[in-house]
Amino acid sequence: MPQNARSASARAETMNLTDSTRAIEALRSAVLSKSSEAVAHAAMMNIWPLYSVHADELVSAVESLPTPLLERYPVLRIVHRMTPVLARTNRPFKPLIYPDDARNMSADELDIFTLVQMVAFRLSGDVAAAMIYARRLQDRILQVRVESRERPDGPLWFYHQQIGSTLLAAGESAAALLEFATARDLGRLSQQTDAERMALGRTALTHAVRGSIDDAESSLRELATLPEPTRAHLTATAMTERCARALLAVDSMDPDTDELLSQLETYDSIELTWPFALLARSRRLLVLQHPDDAIEAVALARDAHPDQHGSFATDVINSVSIDALWSTGDTTAARRIAEETARSGPLTRMAIIRHALLESRLDVAASGLRQMSTARSLGPGARAESILLSAWLECALTDAVASETAAQVARIASRPGRRRLVSQIPLQLITRVQERLSPEEATSFAAATGGLAAADRPRPPTLTASELRVLQALPLHATTAALAASLLVSPNTIKSQLRSLYRKLGCSTRDDAVSIASRLHLLTSEVSPRS
Repeated sequence: MPQNARSASARAETMNLTDSTRAIEALRSAVLSKSSEAVAHAAMMNIWPLYSVHADELVSAVESLPTPLLERYPVLRIVHRMTPVLARTNRPFKPLIYPDDARNMSADELDIFTLVQMVAFRLSGDVAAAMIYARRLQDRILQVRVESRERPDGPLWFYHQQIGSTLLAAGESAAALLEFATARDLGRLSQQTDAERMALGRTALTHAVRGSIDDAESSLRELATLPEPTRAHLTATAMTERCARALLAVDSMDPDTDELLSQLETYDSIELTWPFALLARSRRLLVLQHPDDAIEAVALARDAHPDQHGSFATDVINSVSIDALWSTGDTTAARRIAEETARSGPLTRMAIIRHALLESRLDVAASGLRQMSTARSLGPGARAESILLSAWLECALTDAVASETAAQVARIASRPGRRRLVSQIPLQLITRVQERLSPEEATSFAAATGGLAAADRPRPPTLTASELRVLQALPLHATTAALAASLLVSPNTIKSQLRSLYRKLGCSTRDDAVSIASRLHLLTSEVSPRS
């Protein structure tokens, strides 16, 4: 949109990014003039101090402007309350700029415009494109000196805050932490009341997602000492902090978890935190063995948002889908997602490994664990989960675990914040670990793992009485005719019941049906395989 850039660059004066008193006087004067062009011009030239100190008046002024005028000022559109709503539906907001127009912009204008591009593409669900602008803004901060960035009341803290938020949305949590740390340091110097709290809240959320329990809890305690957020940032800060608390509660399986989850945003939320709220809710549903509800939650969230390839949201959706589908007995669909998911994030890779272990595809699990061992920037939670999955593989291969493995598993189980992770390991592993521990350690381990559901017992499908009869007889008879004769029904009846049985078990062969039924404890007695 070259006209947008020309409109901005044609002005002789430079942008005011520091003086809030002068900024609000200019905006109020423009509003009194009843000239939409004057209002847009004043808002654009004073965008940062207005946003920082006079957000309500800025938003009110911008929302009074006609749409054609806003099209010429894409920076102003980003503060319009309708922009994120429309960006998630049928009107994505993706402002572009031509190189010639960029060269005519001042350094301050180009900073702000790059920031707007990053946020706009993120709001529209294009996280990959948002990352391009995040990197571009990072490069500008490092390579181009701008006086307004060097002032304590300048916008630099907000640049780092939004870069970190984009990195977090892309699943790059370790890099996001660095940006939030910088934003917080700058926020302490800023006159913006919300600066430090916004950065610290996102820091707490990032630590919670990474499984850094102590760091997340420490950040949340510090938040309690900071001033309450202003109305301009109230929703974003509240949802960020609630998500952090909810994720910690889910992982600890705290009694007040459901109360915390009830305070999170809905599945169709336009807040950046919606994937984290979905993750917290879905994990809780899976712990409660409500996989159908988890599948429904994922479906609602997916329908409400555009596809975000390469994002944290996609990682959440794929990982939850694999775990939930397997728990319902639909192993075929779970495997299909695992096989079709390219360049998956760490959550999905962990789900694929769990799925492989549950299906005794140990070579797939071993390959996945080797890849995870070389992954960079894994958080403490992912490292603990890798240890538990490696112990599971070791137990599946040898029906035993080494003393060192048992000690590692017991150490993880001793932490309250790892209780959900421990609930995902099978009873066989828990038994073998206990056998390797000293009596005192075994008692502590038993207490830590007490009351947890076994990971290898997904909810069985609902079968009719006729389907159950066929299933019980299936291991004993090699042919459909033999099955029909034993049950005193016609071969066509058996064929129909087998088709229904295979569909419900998520398989296509008799051997798979028997294997799945055994794992789901649907076979009422031990039977010898048919000859």
